[in-house]
Amino acid sequence: MKSIIITGANSGIGFECAMHMAKIAPNEQILLACRNVRQGNLAIQKIKKETNHQHLICLKLDLASLESVKNFKSNFLKLQNSAITALINNAGIAPNIKDTAYTKDSFEITFGTNHLGGFYLTLLLLPYIEKDGSITFTASDTHDPNAKTGVEPPNYTSTKELAFPKVKNEKAGMKLGQRRYSTSKLCNVMTAYILHNKLIDENIRVNAFDPGLTPGTGFTKNFPAPLHFVVSRIMPLFIRFKKNMNSPKTSGTRLANLTFANEFQNLDGIYFSDGEVIKSSTDSYNKSYQLDLWKSSIELTGIKQEETIIPLT
Repeated sequence: MKSIIITGANSGIGFECAMHMAKIAPNEQILLACRNVRQGNLAIQKIKKETNHQHLICLKLDLASLESVKNFKSNFLKLQNSAITALINNAGIAPNIKDTAYTKDSFEITFGTNHLGGFYLTLLLLPYIEKDGSITFTASDTHDPNAKTGVEPPNYTSTKELAFPKVKNEKAGMKLGQRRYSTSKLCNVMTAYILHNKLIDENIRVNAFDPGLTPGTGFTKNFPAPLHFVVSRIMPLFIRFKKNMNSPKTSGTRLANLTFANEFQNLDGIYFSDGEVIKSSTDSYNKSYQLDLWKSSIELTGIKQEETIIPLT
């Protein structure tokens, strides 16, 4: 039995993606990769109750720890079948507007979790993704200044500077916290394009997905109380009237369909936003940024050539 792996699938968009995936992929094993296994297993109970899907499993995964990522791979390989038909890199953290925090590997936590963790996971699992399989990265329209999301636009300097800020203990604050988030999402889009080019001969599709603004997913949980209240309680009332504002269910359904549904099997190397293929930001196509991101991410994660299937140099 082949597996579909969805990271961060115990809540929000990831949960809704897993729920819809259970309906359109009844014969696949759906693996929820979650930091909180208890919450993951509760999500499985809800999905089983609604869909009667019998092949769901939860494995622990903390993207803020490279050791946890490696352990996830080891635990996955202990399952009866290690063939993967789809990998959905959905998990990530919201903007951190408090004191600058770091992962267990001493990377700035937003960049380390939202980019490096998923990057490392993907390369480690590549040997087990089948021909005609797919990889999808949940990005965000905040990566594109032209989208005018109200979130601070990204500022890509270098991968190592994003991982190791010059001022180690500074307070992130609203602007810096948002900028680190939008920059990590820019890295998600660039990673999708890099891997698309490197995997063409492997017939593995790689795409970037923008869920849009999705009130109710915890994106603003660290924001000041008045702003959090507006986004989480007031904005959902206007979803049907604003472009690219979606419920978690709508975005999760779109994510599952882009990854697995037959009608989207021809999409490869694209950015999918608000239900259609569009151009991503100018910076996302910058080859020098992409090269720096690729080389430095390999160095920072410490992945070895024998652990993956594509040349690392």
